[in-house]
Amino acid sequence: MSVGVNRQDILLETGTNEVEIAEFELCSRRFGVNVAKVREFIPHTSINLNKLPGQPPSVGGLFLLRGKSIPLVDLETHLNLPRCESAGERVVVITEFNNLTTSFVADAINRIHRVSWNEFKPLSRFLADTSPVIIGSINLDGHEVLILDLEHIIGEIFPETVINYNEETIEEKTKARNRADTKIYFAEDSPVIRHQVSKILRRIGFGEVVVFDNGLAAFEALGQIKERAEKEGKPLGDYVNVLLSDIEMPQMDGLTLCRRVKSELKLNLPVIMFSSLINEQMARKCRQVGADAFTSKPETEKLIELIDELS
Repeated sequence: MSVGVNRQDILLETGTNEVEIAEFELCSRRFGVNVAKVREFIPHTSINLNKLPGQPPSVGGLFLLRGKSIPLVDLETHLNLPRCESAGERVVVITEFNNLTTSFVADAINRIHRVSWNEFKPLSRFLADTSPVIIGSINLDGHEVLILDLEHIIGEIFPETVINYNEETIEEKTKARNRADTKIYFAEDSPVIRHQVSKILRRIGFGEVVVFDNGLAAFEALGQIKERAEKEGKPLGDYVNVLLSDIEMPQMDGLTLCRRVKSELKLNLPVIMFSSLINEQMARKCRQVGADAFTSKPETEKLIELIDELS
C-alpha cells in the first residue's frame, strides 16, 4: 500500500518560515528531506526493479508506477555508506521536484516534523564545499539529523536537471538588450546553483549580481540598502532592481523573505521565486506573499526573461 503526502498540510500558513521534514533511517544513520519534495511512500517489496546498462552507478534501476518509469537512486552508493541489512521492510520514497519524479530507498520512515528554518545549523564553509549533498543539520527529538540536498544529489546523477539553458538562444536575445545597469540580489543556499546562475547572469550582461546563502542575510542587506537610499535621498533602483530567491533556505526561507520585504520593509522591489518546488500549490503561496513572478529550476531561460521583464 502506498502512503501519499497531503501537500495541503504543508506550510498551512504561508511565509511563517516553517518547513516539514520527513526523518528517515539509512544504514543506522538519520537523515531528513523536505516533505514538499515527497509525493508518497511505497513498500520496497511492491516494486519490480529493472537494472539497465549504461545507467550512472548511483541509479539502482527503473521501476514502473502508474504507467511511469521512475529511477531509483541508490543513496547508499551515492553517499558512500556501508552496505547494511535492514531489520524491517524497507520503504521507497517517491519524490517530485525540478519537474522530475525520482525515488530512493530508506530503511525506515520515522516521522514527519514541523520545524522553523532558523533551527537549522548550516554546515561550515569548508564542509559545505566538501559535502554539498548535506544542507545542514537539525536536532529532532534529541537526535542530530542531517538534511539532504536532493537537488544536488539528483544534479550530480543527472546534470541536465540543475541548470538548463540554450546558450546560443540566450546570447542571441542578449545582443539587443542593455542589462549593464540592472542590479540583482540573489538568495540561494546551494553553492552550485549560486555559482552557475550568477555566472550566467553576469555573462549575458547583467551589471551586478550580489549573492546570499540564506534569506536572512538577503533581508538584512535589503534593510541596510533601504536605510542608505533614504539617507542619501536616492531611489532604491540606484542600488538594487530585482530580488531573485530560492524557497528552501536555512535561517529564513524564500516565502518569508518575500513577505517581509513587501510587508515590513515595504520595498517596491520585484521579487522572483526560482525554486525546484514550484507547482500549482506553491505558485499560490508565492502569490500570497506578494511575489511578482516565479519559475521552476532548471528553467534558466524563463528566469532570464522574467528578470528582463521586471527589472
